[in-house]
Amino acid sequence: MSTFQSDEIFARLNEALDAFTPQERQDLVKQVNGIFEFQVKRDKSPNAEVKVWHAEVKNQGIIKPGPAPGTPDITMYLVDDDMVALATGDLSGARAFITDRIGLKGPMMMAMKLDVIFRSLGMGPPKGAESDLGYDGFESSYLILQIAEYLQVLTEEERKAEVAKVKGVFLFNVKNGKGDTAVWMMDMKNGLGQMKKGKIDGLKPDITLEMKDKDFVDLFMGKTNGQKAFMTGKIKVKGAIMLALKLDTMMKDTQEKIGFFGQKQAKL
Repeated sequence: MSTFQSDEIFARLNEALDAFTPQERQDLVKQVNGIFEFQVKRDKSPNAEVKVWHAEVKNQGIIKPGPAPGTPDITMYLVDDDMVALATGDLSGARAFITDRIGLKGPMMMAMKLDVIFRSLGMGPPKGAESDLGYDGFESSYLILQIAEYLQVLTEEERKAEVAKVKGVFLFNVKNGKGDTAVWMMDMKNGLGQMKKGKIDGLKPDITLEMKDKDFVDLFMGKTNGQKAFMTGKIKVKGAIMLALKLDTMMKDTQEKIGFFGQKQAKL
């Protein structure tokens, strides 16, 4: 089997892992808690050679060639160049997924953690506009990033249409199991729409939603019905209650458009 450019990437990841202390490796395993399998094609031609690697970041924290032991939590299908671009930070996982440069078998939430692995090993996207949206210890950070990336890949006309449909400014106050709070503001009332960590200067929310991190994830993933969550107090709402229903609809539309729930094959 001939050499791929991504062979060097996996070798560098292994070297970085080997330099970890046992505690650092344990922390990474705890944060990711998943087994990845990478099906890497040399190029997009139909009969291109495929190499398989796996990252076991659920128990031990190891990266090796070959199929994953047992059933992987996520299998990713991509070409060699895109694997390199992900690792070097020229391409984010969220953008690669939305633009059909990665195919998936497994939950999108796990795929979003690939950037976590890269960054912890000194690779991947630099700390910038994307990572500024995230909070450590919050699963909902991955959802927020996905929504923000989705807005970025829409055309200007499509973004204007989304804003015209929602017409609201949302403030999310999300608490995790440690009692920490993450705050995001989503402006779907002005201009082309935007998502920001913290509050947007000079902008007053039309609706404030308070919830637990897990409940926000369950809501977006369709495990919890929005109206039921509101009725049972899992989500506390202040302001224009009708916007809460529009948010529920918007999240469902986003899920359908980006294929968040299920498998998605890249157009390789």
